[in-house]
Amino acid sequence: MKLLSTIAPAETILIQQGSAAQLKNLLKFTFMDLLLKKVLKIVEVEKQPHPRDEVRVYTYVETGKNFEKYTAKNHELIFLRPFKEEASIQILFKHYVKIIYEASNGKKGYRESIRSSKELQPYFSQTFFISLFRVIKLTNEGKNVQQEVVSYLQEVNLQINDLLENNQKKALELLIAIGGNIFLLQNLDFDLLRKIDKELIKQQKTLHANVDSYDDSWIFYVDFYDDNYLFDYSFDENNSFDTFFNDTMDSFDSEFDASSCSSWDSGCNSGCSSCGGCGGCD
Repeated sequence: MKLLSTIAPAETILIQQGSAAQLKNLLKFTFMDLLLKKVLKIVEVEKQPHPRDEVRVYTYVETGKNFEKYTAKNHELIFLRPFKEEASIQILFKHYVKIIYEASNGKKGYRESIRSSKELQPYFSQTFFISLFRVIKLTNEGKNVQQEVVSYLQEVNLQINDLLENNQKKALELLIAIGGNIFLLQNLDFDLLRKIDKELIKQQKTLHANVDSYDDSWIFYVDFYDDNYLFDYSFDENNSFDTFFNDTMDSFDSEFDASSCSSWDSGCNSGCSSCGGCGGCD
């Protein structure tokens, strides 16, 4: 389905769920998609704030190799803005999630930024009152596309693991074609992705490079399958990354409101910053 090769996971979720789409999931899958495209990167750093303290592992977010050349969609801008003035900084993961959460303008505001995508214009009604109240309403074309997206992802979801085991070529073609929407495949076994033949990946790179009809973002996705970096993180609903992100979102009231790291300015301009100082607020 060509549309899925041009839209990001958050856009797909908005088509699928409309007003029922949760802010937490829209933010989480946008972040995961930027990791997949190597626009952003997660790093773990061991630090010992004081000689008598135990060595602890801190998780940071920093720019990836594609940060400078990537053209962000409207709903992705809040994820990249903290690095615009100084791309080399590292931001403590929990602090980073706090930043993007505050910059999202809430569920309605963030849904609006997603809906503004040019790829989604035909699928959502744009009347004055709908815009005023930020209501999510599909056009007739949008309702048809919604059914097609749901049906197509269900079909891929049912067959993808079997294809990864028995027909890697077709599996790889399908996965590259849907880009970051692989995160919406509930059955996808990420361990099987490790076993994809590297020669097949090279062939796919050559194939996509010679076909004009592919969306430009394919190049950011195909590298994922040729690099083990992201395979160190599992992304299914029961994994540690998913739990870490969700727990961080849920902990804002109890942790950040009482923390000295209450904003971007205080966190990254202070002597003990979350960006690269002693480890900051963890």
